Amino acid sequence: MKSKYWLKLLCTLLTLIILSGCWDSRDINYRSMPIMMGVTKEEDLFHVYFIIPVSVVSEQRNLAKVDGKGATVLDATEQIQKKIETTIDLEHIDFVVIDEKLGEEGIEKIINTFIRMRDMPASPVVAFIDEDMNKYMEMMISNFEEVGTPIFGFLEKQVGWDIYDPEVSLWELYRGINSYTTDIAVPLIGSNKDLTMDYLGASVLKNGKIVDTISSVEVMIMNLLDNEEVIKTFVTIDDTTNVELVDREVNYDYNKKGEEIDLTIKLEFVLIVAEAEDDLTDKDIKQMFEDKIKRETLQLVQKLQEQQVDILGISNRLRTRYTNAELKNFVNEIYPNINVNVEVEAVIENNGKLRNLNNDNFKDWEEE
Repeated sequence: MKSKYWLKLLCTLLTLIILSGCWDSRDINYRSMPIMMGVTKEEDLFHVYFIIPVSVVSEQRNLAKVDGKGATVLDATEQIQKKIETTIDLEHIDFVVIDEKLGEEGIEKIINTFIRMRDMPASPVVAFIDEDMNKYMEMMISNFEEVGTPIFGFLEKQVGWDIYDPEVSLWELYRGINSYTTDIAVPLIGSNKDLTMDYLGASVLKNGKIVDTISSVEVMIMNLLDNEEVIKTFVTIDDTTNVELVDREVNYDYNKKGEEIDLTIKLEFVLIVAEAEDDLTDKDIKQMFEDKIKRETLQLVQKLQEQQVDILGISNRLRTRYTNAELKNFVNEIYPNINVNVEVEAVIENNGKLRNLNNDNFKDWEEE
């Protein structure tokens, strides 16, 4: 009987331990949850910045900047932890900014560290910056408190993102760095006194290092070739002609003959004429648009092939036809020799023709 009594008591105690709930929970008042992270390097030390919301009694929202230096990114984070009394939780970081100079040296180890960190989410948007990190962080806080502009609002597709702006998350950057057939383009940004940030194009990474920079027009071509849905946006054909993209479809046609690969990229667009000279017909505008997109696309593809960098996903579409051993050198050996042709076809849905309001009888109205 005594043995059964102690057994029941032991089971009860174990049950109480299991049902004790969140035994390791921390009160929110003792937690700091950064929403933005900056990483740069000064001499041989990494310099890490966090922007943290500060609780205040009033309804005004305030932000605080904390920073620390260390031999590694984790070491720098620990130095920040020692400066403040609360525990730093990284689960709510939405934006990671990295010094462009670090990108030129290589960020593979940094990105691998982020992925290994258990409390670091894989979803934050990543960007490079070409100016002093401390001044940039101060500008972000100042704009938020004075203007009320969200720090990373322009990176959201439902807010201010458009086809001329790249967008890369942490896990996409990690995948691009460690893929045999896919490279990655990371947004290059700068501070803006009136708004949150300026887009300066994108930095092209190969094996985790910046090898080139592409313009906003080249970013547009990159986004057009992506399979994701394209938001309605305006495309400038020349100084006086603009069209709005309503829809687009992209198809890739591969033809392999021995070692030679032919690729035809077919782009189909539906357009609305937003601005044009009166003497231009729909046929003229259509031809101008098709010529521009074809020219810009071919120039970007040829430029990337010469540098042995594939941010357009061309190599990735062929990877199933090759072994893993062949894929290791695919971008360096096979991809540069692919014969690429571009076909563009546009349909003007609405030409935006204005009625002749100088006609007193409004005959052109009555005819319709």
